[in-house]
Amino acid sequence: MKILRTITAFVPALVLGTMACSQPTRSQQPDGVARAAGGHMGWGRWGGGQMWHMGPGWDGAGPMPRHHVAMMWGIPEPYASMTNPLPRSQATVDRGAAVYAANCQSCHGEKGYGDGEAGRGLSPPPGNLAWLSDMPMARWDPFIYWTVAEGGSQFGTAMPAFKDTLSADKIWAVAAYIQAHLPASKAGEGD
Repeated sequence: MKILRTITAFVPALVLGTMACSQPTRSQQPDGVARAAGGHMGWGRWGGGQMWHMGPGWDGAGPMPRHHVAMMWGIPEPYASMTNPLPRSQATVDRGAAVYAANCQSCHGEKGYGDGEAGRGLSPPPGNLAWLSDMPMARWDPFIYWTVAEGGSQFGTAMPAFKDTLSADKIWAVAAYIQAHLPASKAGEGD
């Protein structure tokens, strides 16, 4: 009985200790995003000797690289504390639908599956926004704004940065549209 109590006490401590040692920390990940030569994510190490690869040749399996980085290390400043200032309304979603149609749909597809005509030959393929819009995320606003504003070059994807071509209101509108699960637009205007 004494041996069983010792084992019962030891196993959870061993498992928790192993998990703690193998989990990367923000300090192990400079600037929240690893970069290989050329500025994109590539082979590298996270704590505990774990290897990761999300650069060129990433096959699209598993989470999108930016989503993974946000979940592991958070969203970088200045985006981390942002909140959508636009009203949560159908008008905002419709305006976002128009921005999406003009700037995102060609790669991400009409319903956000990452199957747009312009994105078919890209490697890695465009992110599946329909999947992403279903993810429970406490930090939606800053995540989507960061994604649209900075694009994907730091993650080895072809997504352009829109911070210099779209106004903040347009970025927030498309964020609201994605958060609303990419519904069919009722207005068709508002760009």
